[in-house]
Amino acid sequence: MYNSLHLIRKDFMLLQKFLLLLVPYYIIMGYTNFDNYTMFALFPAMLILINSCTVDVQQNNQKFLISLPMPRQQIVMAKYLVLLPSCLLSLACTLLLYGVAFFAGRATEPIAWRELALCIASFPLLAAVYLPLHYWLGQKGTQVVNFIFIMLIMLNFAALTKLLAWLPDLANWVSTGKTESILIPVISGLAYIIILFGSYLISLRIFTSKDI
Repeated sequence: MYNSLHLIRKDFMLLQKFLLLLVPYYIIMGYTNFDNYTMFALFPAMLILINSCTVDVQQNNQKFLISLPMPRQQIVMAKYLVLLPSCLLSLACTLLLYGVAFFAGRATEPIAWRELALCIASFPLLAAVYLPLHYWLGQKGTQVVNFIFIMLIMLNFAALTKLLAWLPDLANWVSTGKTESILIPVISGLAYIIILFGSYLISLRIFTSKDI
């Protein structure tokens, strides 16, 4: 776990300049389209993940990391653990944007906590698809995969709207905070954990069997 924490720190150190770009991003988005501020929470987190993986490929960091006295399991685990601070950073940036808009008089409604939580929670699910592809395709397919996922993120508002239309129980929870049956959130939570763990196992299998 100690080595994993250092690997997480490594990812954020490599992205120091990129993280500064989040400032103008939130200023522009907040000025032009504040009504959809909850949607912004997904974009920074996914960009952090995509850029950290891209930098690893460009600088051939994986080859260096496997030469260190640590199992490949920890290297893969660190990529999944970094999802948590990425989520927290996106949440903090979104709340800061709301706070600035509130004091500027642009925000009059309370924070849409449930909609914001839904957007934040969708990031690990996207990462659960992205990371196995990253380990499988490597340098050859990184640019294509990155382009596809960036397009998916840019379309996240329309996707969320359709998701709420397809799942009325979820739409009811977002609007009222109530659910008809406790079984639905329990099953959803278990499925969420299974998807993430299954993604980790697939990534680990690909990475351990890969000749770098």
